[in-house]
Amino acid sequence: MYPRTVRALGAALAAAALTVALSGCSTVAEEETVEDQIRNAFGAESVDCPSDLDGTVGATLTCSATTGGETADVVVTVTFVEGETINFDMEVVGA
Repeated sequence: MYPRTVRALGAALAAAALTVALSGCSTVAEEETVEDQIRNAFGAESVDCPSDLDGTVGATLTCSATTGGETADVVVTVTFVEGETINFDMEVVGA
């Protein structure tokens, strides 16, 4: 992300809550849904997550977000799970 975006986002945390898809007996946030949340929260032009996010408190997923030709890692960490809702924090870590 270009310098102005990095300063604006820095180590900023954004909380997000979303309804997730159920997969078998486990709760997961689908990869595309997590990517959309990151795109909306940080205004990224493109986002790529390697997999779905496991709906277990403490589970993490590192995604790649690109803005203005610059790429940064966004670490997504599950903070709370209730029923079909997963709450998670997002932190820009590699800018």
